[in-house]
Amino acid sequence: MEATIDEIALRSGVARATFYLHYDSKRDLLRDLLIEDMTAHRRLYHRLADLGVEPAQADLEQWIRRYMKVFSDRRASLSLFNLVIGSDPDFLTEIARERDALFDDVGARHAAFRFDTDPAGRGRRMAAHLLVFKIEQFCLHAAFVDWEADLDAGVAILAQDLATFLRG
Repeated sequence: MEATIDEIALRSGVARATFYLHYDSKRDLLRDLLIEDMTAHRRLYHRLADLGVEPAQADLEQWIRRYMKVFSDRRASLSLFNLVIGSDPDFLTEIARERDALFDDVGARHAAFRFDTDPAGRGRRMAAHLLVFKIEQFCLHAAFVDWEADLDAGVAILAQDLATFLRG
């Protein structure tokens, strides 16, 4: 499904004319939205790094709930990303690049996010990507779906997975 300018403007809460005043293309708008989202994620991951190597379960659960709130607050842009990925799969490459940059940034603050280029380091970077996928998928469902799952249990499980990752 291809996202039209009208759909993007509607989901962004702006008029079509306003869209054209500020952006030359859909991709330019989505790039700005991606940067906003990654900035919010970067702040979240800085908070995570500040919790240290062995944070308390309650602190990790609170961090995941903040992540859920970011997804809930950014629902409009998240739905736009799904539209553009459907019409431009290369956008996923851009998201992956931004996530790698996030890991590199957070790695300056927390050893769990420092990845060497050897096979073990590449495997650890992949483990970080998979953990983030899991967290984001959970937060996405919590933000969009009338999910009858036990969200508290999901938060606790993710906090345990995160604690294991942070310990290395």
